[in-house]
Amino acid sequence: MQSNSCGHQWIIRLTQQQSERALDAALIDILSQVFADNNFALYMNKQFTSQGHIRCNYSGGSAAILDDEQAQQLVAKIDAERMRISGSQGQYVYFPIYHLGAVIGFVQSSSDFALTHDSPFVITNILNIYANQLYLLYRSRLDPLTELLNRQTFDSQVMDIINGDGFAERRDNELERQWYLAMFDIDHFKRVNDTYGHVIGDEVIILVARILKQSFRSEDYVFRYGGEEFAVLLLCDNKDQAMQVLERLRATVADFTFPQVKRLTISTGFCAFDNTSMVPELVHKADLALYNAKNNGRNQVVDFHSLNIPDNTKGAGDDDLDDDMLELF
Repeated sequence: MQSNSCGHQWIIRLTQQQSERALDAALIDILSQVFADNNFALYMNKQFTSQGHIRCNYSGGSAAILDDEQAQQLVAKIDAERMRISGSQGQYVYFPIYHLGAVIGFVQSSSDFALTHDSPFVITNILNIYANQLYLLYRSRLDPLTELLNRQTFDSQVMDIINGDGFAERRDNELERQWYLAMFDIDHFKRVNDTYGHVIGDEVIILVARILKQSFRSEDYVFRYGGEEFAVLLLCDNKDQAMQVLERLRATVADFTFPQVKRLTISTGFCAFDNTSMVPELVHKADLALYNAKNNGRNQVVDFHSLNIPDNTKGAGDDDLDDDMLELF
């Protein structure tokens, strides 16, 4: 382990980070100083929930790559022993990452790493501070009513994906798959508020958000975009698979019994990512598909590319949009 043996400067550095990406970069740099030859791997559940997967967020040197099941098994073993453990062949040492008493990840290092008397304590402190800072950043990204990702997080996440950073936590065999943006709107939601009041309206939004959470994988990104509108960034093999996933969600909502309101539906528009597009262009395409679904009967899923609209469409507030296309309730 290099100088700064107490880790004080490292801990200050971690607590100064204002974004998840910067925090991850700081931790990787710090661990690169701690472990010889950059020989370690970082596994984390960044969703801080029991449903979140333990995924490899970084691997350097000769660190082994574990699949989801192996990572979960290691977390269970670490959690049971409440301390760092060695691999079955003695090749690796695993340092737990705790948050509120639960193991949410670990750092894997080769066993030839020379532990000093203080280094396990320093490593543990660094990882715990990282987890706490990551959790604070995670909570700041959530909508308080639904606990979905909030609108402020949406633009940055889309840009991360466009720039290629959104693939950091995904397996190699997923790199050739396609990202899609889907926009959802609760049909006739104004009638819900007018008829039953805003308390019931909020309950409807919470229940729809819960269905959304349960309908997508932990790898996908689900947002409350604003009011009764939601957005999802999902990774699929092709547009047919994306359509199947979104149709299944539409049917789930349509079959759900909401308190007092009973039945509700959602309309959905989606489009494939184009790496040359900017955030407003992608949102505009998905919105055009959503408007089409709204104005052609609601309770349906529409693919933007099926509309045969030129890709150089103008902004959603421009004059070429018919007033009727903007009717959402």
